[in-house]
Amino acid sequence: MKKSFVVIGLGRFGASVAKALTNLNCDILGVDISEDCVSDIIRDIEHCVIADSTKLATLKELGVASIDHAVVAIGNNLEASILTTMNLNTLGVKHITVRSDSTNYKEMFKRLGATEVIVPEEASAISLANQIASDAILDYYSIDVNYAIVQIAVGAKFKSRTLIEMDLRNKFDVNIVGIIHNDEFYIPRGTDSLEPLDIMVLVGTKQKIRKVEAFINQEAN
Repeated sequence: MKKSFVVIGLGRFGASVAKALTNLNCDILGVDISEDCVSDIIRDIEHCVIADSTKLATLKELGVASIDHAVVAIGNNLEASILTTMNLNTLGVKHITVRSDSTNYKEMFKRLGATEVIVPEEASAISLANQIASDAILDYYSIDVNYAIVQIAVGAKFKSRTLIEMDLRNKFDVNIVGIIHNDEFYIPRGTDSLEPLDIMVLVGTKQKIRKVEAFINQEAN
C-alpha cells in the first residue's frame, strides 16, 4: 500500500518535497494558503488545495487525520508553523516532519508533537522525501542525480543469510559498503551474514536502491 502524505506550505522547499514524493509514487495532498503557490505546483501533484492549516476544522475537512505523514514546510511564519503542528498533533497524525528556519526551535516543535524537525540548510528536500517515503530507509545521501548512499533497516523477521547467498550485487547492481550490527559498523565480506535488525549501508543508483529496499521488506515479511 502506498504511503499518504500531506505537505503544508508549498514554497520552494515544500514544493520540492511534494514533487519528489510524487515521483516516488506516494499519495500527496498539497496545502497552502497562497493561491499563487498552489497555482505554481498544481500541474505537478494530483491533489492540491488552497486552505488555512492554522484552523483545526479546515484540516479535519481535508481528511488529514487519516494521512500517514505530514510535512509542515511553512517558511517565514513561525506562528503558522506552530499552530499547524499543534493541529496535526491534535488530529492524531503519527508522523509530523516540521521545517524550521532555526535550530533554536527544534526542541519547541518536538514538544508540540513533531516527530522530526528539519532545518533546510541541514537536509535537502529530495533526500528528505526519499527517507520518509519508506520506513526502512534511515538515512539518505544523494551523491549526484543518479547515485546515492543509503542506510536501510533490516526487519526483525528477516531470515539470516550471507551476502554471497543474497547476491545483491548481481541481482540489483548495488554495493554493500557496510553493516551496522549491535550499533557497531564494519565492512563486510561475502561470507558475512546479514542479520535481523541490522542496518545495511548501500551505494548504487537511486532506482536500484528502491528495488533492494522492496526486496528486503518482502523478505522480512
